[in-house]
Amino acid sequence: MKKRMAALILALLLALALTGCGNRGTEKDGESADIGTQSTDDASTLPDTAQDRPVTDAPMMVMVDNTLYQSEGEVSTVEGRCGNMDGEITSQTACGTDAPTENDQSNFGTGYGYQFGNGTVEVLIDNQWIVFRPITDSDV
Repeated sequence: MKKRMAALILALLLALALTGCGNRGTEKDGESADIGTQSTDDASTLPDTAQDRPVTDAPMMVMVDNTLYQSEGEVSTVEGRCGNMDGEITSQTACGTDAPTENDQSNFGTGYGYQFGNGTVEVLIDNQWIVFRPITDSDV
């Protein structure tokens, strides 16, 4: 009788422990339990790639017209810019630390318009024109 009672108590404790873990990943009170997802509310007002930007110490780079450009974080001071973009970043490297290898590719996201400057490419990121300068052999 004591063995049967001990087995029953053990089974009950095991069932309670498993039940406590069974609710992970389910929705609670209408909220999604998915971690790392972005709300689609007002998605039209958000940059479409902000969540794709990797957090790294690597410099931001783009490839345009078979030339690799790099940013040092300089914000352009050009005023009176035309409203037409010269192109758009359409693909992203698999890793944020990799250098782009294809035209219109970056290592920080997609959907960013760019314009050519005086020997530079200026990319519109979060309402700021960021200056990208060509990488030369001496930079490597």
